[in-house]
Amino acid sequence: MDVAVDRALEAVRSPGRIVAVLVVVLAQFVLALAAAAYPGHALEIMAAVAAVVAALVFPRAVLVLALLATLLPQRVGPAQFDLSITDAVAALAVVASLRFVPWRDRRLRLVLGALLLYLASLTVSIAAHPTQRALLEWGHRGVLFGGGLLIGVAIVQSGTTRVALRAFVAVSAVVAVLAIAYTLTHRLDPADVLNLQKNHAGVVLAVAFLVTLITRERLAWPPKVVRGLQVLTLLGLLATQSRAAAVGLVVALAVRSVIRSGHGRQRQASIAVLGLCFVLIIITFVSVNTRDLSRSAEDQKFNAINSRLDTIDTTLQKIFRPSPVGGGGLRFWRDPTLNAGAPHDLVVGELGESGVVGFLGFVLLLTATAIALKRGRDDLAMLGLLAFIVRVTQASADIFWVAGPLTVALIVAGMGLTDSPDRALQSRGGSRASAVAPA
Repeated sequence: MDVAVDRALEAVRSPGRIVAVLVVVLAQFVLALAAAAYPGHALEIMAAVAAVVAALVFPRAVLVLALLATLLPQRVGPAQFDLSITDAVAALAVVASLRFVPWRDRRLRLVLGALLLYLASLTVSIAAHPTQRALLEWGHRGVLFGGGLLIGVAIVQSGTTRVALRAFVAVSAVVAVLAIAYTLTHRLDPADVLNLQKNHAGVVLAVAFLVTLITRERLAWPPKVVRGLQVLTLLGLLATQSRAAAVGLVVALAVRSVIRSGHGRQRQASIAVLGLCFVLIIITFVSVNTRDLSRSAEDQKFNAINSRLDTIDTTLQKIFRPSPVGGGGLRFWRDPTLNAGAPHDLVVGELGESGVVGFLGFVLLLTATAIALKRGRDDLAMLGLLAFIVRVTQASADIFWVAGPLTVALIVAGMGLTDSPDRALQSRGGSRASAVAPA
């Protein structure tokens, strides 16, 4: 009996089990308080606490799910928070990622430091327009950007890179098939599948193509399967008719050609892929312009290009010009008194929301992220840089701070901000690493 008691006490004394017990006790205490204060939301509170505990118990599964959840823009939770499923799962994944993050990594600290400076620059706009909407958006941007990077870092450090990339490509292939089928059965209209806006789907498929191109060895699939997935994701991107995502993919591939020009077959393959993407852009532009020209003269002003030009002009003239330092406030277009739409342009949008101060902080954040990824030497760093370029370029015709298309790019970028454990062992001369395939 005494031996059994001693073993039980020894098990409880281990640091991991102590933390787990404390978390469960704290969760029960918070659940009891919240249920007593808000009895109508008791089940929702219980589900939220259970999800947090699950994230701590099964962190690797939650990290993989976070990458897949970037395809789920549906809303969840209380209306006042306006959370998407992407946001909710990402928040849980951030909790799961904390145990894996190498906080002393210089590249990661460079980006997180730039993020803090960006958030500090936004305080000028918040001070000028101190609304609850602005405060919530300020916190959302910090969690969205920093959290996405931490999730990507944790995926690599937890050894789930291959599983995450395979699952993401497989689900993206399903989206591509549905997009192609929709377009072919709806008179070549832009694909509308799984509640994904076409630019959202375009970014996802562009990133999935980059995964099959840059990290095909990590996928460890037969070459014919990889080539088939590459063609499928490109055709799916064509079906979405997301011109900005297609341009982003071409820009990313052009950057890759400049960074790693290569020789022989590698150069020829890069040129072939780049040419295919240019053809994709031309076909998309022709199809969209043909559809727009078929509209009546009265409807021409409501097409994609003219509507964007109108909102950009309104933002610059009525929002930014009266307040160039601090802008019109975060998410100013949700203020019905301003009668302004959301500018689908990351430069104009940032100037309108946070003025010159916030825009300079934004440029610093983008630059620091690109530099940190460029300093990486493996395929994940290249993949992360190209995925980030796709999203930044695509946001020239879209809203940048949106969970989903931004989250997928940031998670993949985060995967490029850290060295995988097997690579770290190789750099130290570890014998075990030489027998480990890229995960």
